[in-house]
Amino acid sequence: MTPPVIELRDIRYAYRIADEDTPVLKGVSLVIRPGEMVAIQGPSGSGKSTLLYLIGCLLKPQSGSVLVDGRDVSSLSDDEMAWLRNRRIGFIFQQFHLLPRASVIDNIMLPSFYPVEATMNGEKARLRAEQLADQVGLSDRKDRAPNQLSGGQQQRVAIARALMNGAGLMLCDEPTGNLDSVTSAQIMELLRQCRNEGKAVVVITHDPEVAAQCDRVYVVKDGLIVETVEHQKIGTRMDPNPSDELPKKARIRGPGSSLWMMMRLLPIAFENLRRNKIRSFLTMTGITIGVSAVLAMVTLGRYTQEKILDTYAVLGVNTVMFNGDPNWDLKAEDRVKTIFRSFTWESDVKPLPRIFPQINAISPMIPMWFPFTAQSGGKKIDQDVSIVGVNESALGMTGREMKEGIGFIPYHVERAEDVCVIGSDVASRLFGTRSPVGERIAIKDNWGRNINLSCFILGVMTPYSSTRDRGNPNLAIYMPWTTVDRMVSEFWAKRMRVLLLNFEPGTDVVETGKAIQAFFERKYGNSGRFRVTAESLMITQMNKFLSLFTVMLAVIALVSLAVGGIGITNMMLVSVTERLKEIGLRKAVGATDRSIRIQFLTEAIVLCGFAGLIGMLIGFAIYQGVIFAATKFVKDLQFEWLFDGPAMALSSISILAVGILSGLIPAIRAEKLQVVEALRAE
Repeated sequence: MTPPVIELRDIRYAYRIADEDTPVLKGVSLVIRPGEMVAIQGPSGSGKSTLLYLIGCLLKPQSGSVLVDGRDVSSLSDDEMAWLRNRRIGFIFQQFHLLPRASVIDNIMLPSFYPVEATMNGEKARLRAEQLADQVGLSDRKDRAPNQLSGGQQQRVAIARALMNGAGLMLCDEPTGNLDSVTSAQIMELLRQCRNEGKAVVVITHDPEVAAQCDRVYVVKDGLIVETVEHQKIGTRMDPNPSDELPKKARIRGPGSSLWMMMRLLPIAFENLRRNKIRSFLTMTGITIGVSAVLAMVTLGRYTQEKILDTYAVLGVNTVMFNGDPNWDLKAEDRVKTIFRSFTWESDVKPLPRIFPQINAISPMIPMWFPFTAQSGGKKIDQDVSIVGVNESALGMTGREMKEGIGFIPYHVERAEDVCVIGSDVASRLFGTRSPVGERIAIKDNWGRNINLSCFILGVMTPYSSTRDRGNPNLAIYMPWTTVDRMVSEFWAKRMRVLLLNFEPGTDVVETGKAIQAFFERKYGNSGRFRVTAESLMITQMNKFLSLFTVMLAVIALVSLAVGGIGITNMMLVSVTERLKEIGLRKAVGATDRSIRIQFLTEAIVLCGFAGLIGMLIGFAIYQGVIFAATKFVKDLQFEWLFDGPAMALSSISILAVGILSGLIPAIRAEKLQVVEALRAE
């Protein structure tokens, strides 16, 4: 005798209603073998439907054992239960439960799609679905939707779907309940064919004529099998086909399976969004507005910050000028240990980085603002030229770039070489279009102070804008401070009263500047006046303000994006409610909880992805349009095509985050749905 497909041993089951357990099955035992067609009969409320759900692994018994191919269902995980329903059991429901907007072939193929973690080849599945459609007499209806079929044809689709994965057990819930007598006879003939092919067929029915066509009838009443009726076998049964052995564990593809499952579920996501075009479009609008706002506001905020700082900042945002001047109001009775006249390199400047580790680089500055004449090759500039003595770090600290040539190196400073780097206006006015690198330039003051210098030009600085009244950087000549110290004899002209300080990223420039000021005040008392220049502080504070302003714009835009995400969550929750039977059907034919969760997450991400892509295009157009309009009103502002990488990255991350977060609650709700409750939903 062949081993049983299904064996129930003393099954007991109760539903909990109003905090009380209502027994439905009170100790049911039965055996169903391959090639048997068994009917379960009984009045409404007798427990026959619950019995079918237990046989079909849609429910687990509360007491007793349900054995499928000799394996106790109670020991299986949810994924293994899904696999079992998919590979060993075919369901034929009284209400058919066909996907309303899917074709006959797509409905038949549904079991082949699950579990998503391990599915058959798509082409192979379609070929088998077409063969089954032919087998159940639907050759000319393959592309029809369910609403274009009669009741009998819809039931044929359900039978073909149950056969799709070669199930060895067919469970039929009132398969002829909604059909006329002729169609009922045709459906019963198809079920007998399944039985004759070696499959076990279980039929829940009220109809005595249907029960009479089965090999055995179990009569259920008040939760017990009260009668078993054996009938003469009808037809010739073939030997049962061996089916795939139930794996010990549902087969998963490995670490990247979630992404792989999303790719597999994309067609379903597209179809469900297409099914509700208007609602999807309106929901996408919120995301589109939010993403376009994020991209446009963040980009414009950063662009504005950059342009404002370019206008006002000769120094970098982490670089300040620190000034020290004698206190000309010092009185005779004021007692101080050391009188401050100017900074000295060895005692004042060189030790600072050791005392304040926030200092990344330091350079003395010896600015001589009084008018100089610069000349070379018969051409000269006789006004607004200034000389600035610095070391090799200064030009890098200010963020200045070389238009041509090179800057200073430590050798030039240590040896007090007569070399220089000139501003762009000095180069153009003395040398025109030819390169000044390697040429010699002579400099003397216009006030008769007997300051005469000359130097070889190492490089030319790029043009730079500044709001300074004096010391225009484009008319400046930068020389090693040691060279200025060596070549200028008058102490008053070469005094070191300005230091250029560059701090490590993240340093609080204002507080560190105050600490350095306090250090020199302790050292020199009230004989000196020490301060960070107003321009440096203004740049620092402005940078903080503009950064905060950009963040505020981004937050406002992200709030609008979050509102769009809430809209997607609401839409997806409504979708779950509307698709309860669909979710129940997918679970019944083998969808795991995980695949249902990832399906709804995929739909949310696809919706956000489309809306976000459109939003990024709109945002790009908005900020480019604003920049173009600004060039018409702001002098010297040139239009440029701007691609802000961080803003693009923030927008992309926001799209993905909103897609996942907005779909998470609906996905979890769909995942937690019980199969039986979902199928019974109205």
